[in-house]
Amino acid sequence: MSQANLFEKNRYKVMRRMALWEGRLSRGRLMDVLGLSGIRVSQLLREVREEIPDWFEWDSKSKSYFVTPAAYKRAQADLKAGTSDLSLAAYLAEADIHADLSPGAGPVTMASWGFSQVNPHTFSRIRLAVEQGTRLRIEYRSMRIPEPHTRTVEPHCLIQAGRRWHMRGYCLETRDFRDFVLGRIAKITLLDQKVESTVAEDTKWNAVVKVRIQAHPKMTPGQQNLVRSEYFEGTAVRVHSCRGAMLPYLVQELRLALDITKDVPPEYQLAVENVEEVRKWLFPA
Repeated sequence: MSQANLFEKNRYKVMRRMALWEGRLSRGRLMDVLGLSGIRVSQLLREVREEIPDWFEWDSKSKSYFVTPAAYKRAQADLKAGTSDLSLAAYLAEADIHADLSPGAGPVTMASWGFSQVNPHTFSRIRLAVEQGTRLRIEYRSMRIPEPHTRTVEPHCLIQAGRRWHMRGYCLETRDFRDFVLGRIAKITLLDQKVESTVAEDTKWNAVVKVRIQAHPKMTPGQQNLVRSEYFEGTAVRVHSCRGAMLPYLVQELRLALDITKDVPPEYQLAVENVEEVRKWLFPA
C-alpha cells in the first residue's frame, strides 16, 4: 500500500473512532481535528459514508451524521472481542483530550489494566447530552441500591477518575450533584428536555482542594526518606490540587491513610497530613 493510500486509510480510522465515541460526525469538527479544508472534509465524509453506509444517519437540524444503533452493536461486540481498532485510548489521543487540571502532554503512555470497560454508546450519549444541554434517563445500579433503578440526570462532565470513568451531573431524584460510574449504567436514553442546572451550581466540582500528602509517619526514618524520594522529589510533603468531588477517588486510588492509628504500614505508605482541613470533601454530610 502506498504512503498516500495508508494516510487516507488512517484518516478513515480517525473519522470512525470520532464518530463512535462522540456519537456523530460534523464538517466543522473534522476540519479542526484533521486540519483540512472544508472541501476536502466534505469529500472524506462522502467517501467514509460510501465505505460504511449503514453507520450513519443524517440530521438536518445539527447538520451532522449520527451513528446508528446497529453500528454501536457491532462495534461493541468487536471491542469486547479485542478485534477492533476503534478503542477509547486511540480516540482520546487523536481528539487531543488530556487529563483534568493538567497541561497538554507529549509521548505519554498510560497503563490501563482493563478492569473497567466503557460502552461507546453510553459514553457518546453522555457527551451528546452535555453538548446539547439535554437531560438523560438512565437505569443505574449502585452499592446502596444494587438493583436497576431509574435516574434522570442533567450531566455536565465526563471524567476518568483512577481506573473508572464517571459522569458528573445533577440528579433530579436526589436533588443534588452526583457521580455516576459508567460501568453501572444499564440503559441510557437521550431526552428532549433541556437542563435547568448549571455547572456553576456544582460547588463540590468547582472547589479546588489542596491535599497535603506525606510519607506515613509510622514508617522508619529510612522508609520515609525512600517514599519522599520516590514521590516528592525529596521534599517532606507533596501538595496536590484536586476537585472536591474527586477527592474520595484520589484517596482510594493512592491508598492514602486518613487515620494513621488504623491505616498503618506496610499497606499504607502515604497519608493525608491535613485531614481536618479537607474533611468536608472526604466525608460529605
